[in-house]
Amino acid sequence: MAGLGTARGGIQVLDDIGAPVPASAWSLASTPAGYRIVLQELHDPWQVTWYVVRCDGGERFDEVEIAVDGPVAGSPVQVRIEGAGAIDAIVQTGSAETHLEYVQVFEDLGDVQVQSIGTLIVGRDVHGPIVATTPPNPVRGIVAIEAGRDIAGPLLAEHGRIEYVSAGRSLGTQDAPVRMRARYGIGTLECDSIAVLDIDLRSSTGDGTLSRLNASVVDGTIMVDAITPFEGQDALEIDRFDGLLCLEGALSGGDSIIHLGAQGLSGQVIVNAADEGGAWSAPIDLGMPADDDYVQLQGPTYGSTPDDVGGGSVGVVPFRLHMSGCEPLSGGTVSIGESSLVARLRWYGPVVWPGGPPLSVERRASPGGAGWEPVPSVHFLCLHDPDDSNVIHVESAAQGLGFVSGWEYRLRPTGHLVCAVSAAPVVAVGDAWTIEIEQTDVCIGDLDGDGGVGVTDLLVLLACWGDVDGELAVRSDLDGDDVVGVLDLLGLLGVWGPCTS
Repeated sequence: MAGLGTARGGIQVLDDIGAPVPASAWSLASTPAGYRIVLQELHDPWQVTWYVVRCDGGERFDEVEIAVDGPVAGSPVQVRIEGAGAIDAIVQTGSAETHLEYVQVFEDLGDVQVQSIGTLIVGRDVHGPIVATTPPNPVRGIVAIEAGRDIAGPLLAEHGRIEYVSAGRSLGTQDAPVRMRARYGIGTLECDSIAVLDIDLRSSTGDGTLSRLNASVVDGTIMVDAITPFEGQDALEIDRFDGLLCLEGALSGGDSIIHLGAQGLSGQVIVNAADEGGAWSAPIDLGMPADDDYVQLQGPTYGSTPDDVGGGSVGVVPFRLHMSGCEPLSGGTVSIGESSLVARLRWYGPVVWPGGPPLSVERRASPGGAGWEPVPSVHFLCLHDPDDSNVIHVESAAQGLGFVSGWEYRLRPTGHLVCAVSAAPVVAVGDAWTIEIEQTDVCIGDLDGDGGVGVTDLLVLLACWGDVDGELAVRSDLDGDDVVGVLDLLGLLGVWGPCTS
């Protein structure tokens, strides 16, 4: 039976013209998980050795082992698997030049590790990993993976290319993003639902490019050298982008190649992450031009607020201050009443300050004071927003310090504030944020700003006893004689209780 290329369960092993492969070239065994088939002989040396494994009843395979030894080039092995029900693993253990030309399964496909992988057609889910072990080669790797439902990955062609990946439902999950690596880039990724990705195509010896990504929602991390769309197509066509897209170089061209849904940018796009002069010239469209909520972004800066685009941003390294994304708006006038202002400064991209204070603070009497004077950095706290790495919160370091009514403030980034990318350049330091704090009626003796004079105010006054030094001491000096002393204590006790105005 084996000599005729036929085995139990209706499994045939044929060559490319349908002739039986010699019985010595392969073996078949039954396991509790399905069949195990071993392809083990270079039965057509110095030609192309074909193995066509054909199933007529949706047989399940525990493992397909390609154990053919031979030269690394010149006597290639081509393998096709047709009509299988499910396959847990396809593994190359032999040394011959091997190409898994085609696989068709009606249910699920598990682990595949072969030198070069062609087309995988899967009726339900791809569990992976799918690994092309090819040595460096710009045209080999993984040609196509098509899953009727989900692809879990990873999908790896570390030294080759991934041409086409399609899932009828999802690529990855929030708990397990699909990891993808390909030195010579990725052609097309598409799915009908969500794609959660861990892609890193950055390469000094390949081209590191992504050509097309089409999905309803995309999350995760996509690190590429460049985006190179196919002619006449958008590179990214996504309803909502929640992740990080990091381009080492430019986002170039006169036409839009990234198209998101209206308010569809809740994540981050970074351009010129390598800080080598990559410009942003191709606009990004959110929504359709005929829609009322259509927004087109074009940099290096733009006026649309985070709310206009969905909460996210696009930033060109080195990042600039997003003036319309700050709260309160830069250049505005605000009244802080009896509570300290917390300012929210937002950059177009993520920032960090590993070496010292990220901002310098100056002030002058408002309106139109004579000149700016520095404010000691210890008067303010600069804190990262836990939900947005583009944002710095600036607030008082203690009651009575920080932003004080009757002053105008100017904040500038220092050399310690850098872009949170591998190149880590200093942000665009020419930016400044200004805000005028309106003069407000102050309740005498209410040193902690809680609307009344009580024990806490007494403790503050006692802590400032002596010569006036600092904003708290200025407020505690009720009689204005530049000393916090007995008269100020008596004045505070005289207005004890709720503020009356």
